[in-house]
Amino acid sequence: MRTKNGQIRTNTETTQTTMDIKRTVADKSPKKSVSGQCQSAYYMQRGFGIVELIVTTFVFSIMSIIVATNFVDILELQRRGFAAQIIQEESLFAAEMMTREIRVSQIQGPDNPSCVLTSLSIDHPVNGPTVYSVSGGVIRKTVGGNTFPITSSKVNFSRLNFCIMGSGIDDEQPRVTIIASVLPTSGEALQFDIQTSVSSRDLREELLN
Repeated sequence: MRTKNGQIRTNTETTQTTMDIKRTVADKSPKKSVSGQCQSAYYMQRGFGIVELIVTTFVFSIMSIIVATNFVDILELQRRGFAAQIIQEESLFAAEMMTREIRVSQIQGPDNPSCVLTSLSIDHPVNGPTVYSVSGGVIRKTVGGNTFPITSSKVNFSRLNFCIMGSGIDDEQPRVTIIASVLPTSGEALQFDIQTSVSSRDLREELLN
């Protein structure tokens, strides 16, 4: 190969020049050291550190405590709701039975406005002499010498009193006020206080006529 000056360059010199140029370009390109590659691989392969594990465990513990506390509160509210429902059902049943029979019966006994009576005697036009009382937290009904409960053992009537007014007075209609306090036997801290009044009308004369 002939140059401008008339000199002849051999193929060997051309090849050597090309290799020198490639070597120079390779030296100028950025290279990653072996230590840098090892460090990158270390950070990519390593797991959680001790601080990260402690923080994660702490957050999980707080969340577990909050969830458990809410769950216990929900169970407590559910138990109280069931206990209140039982008290309501038992109380309404007993009050309805007593007031229905008192309304058509003759009250036996003098007036007692101080509400200290723990039993009530009436003369029912069909059943005859009937007595309502409380024993062992259960309201009982006695008819014809037979006594049977009208409330279950699921509730405890800690109080049952009767107020009688107008009994034995011709111009005044007798009235009976029933006062009761009811507790659940399941141990829940609940107490229902009940008070209802009913007027009595003797139907025996009407039935005879």
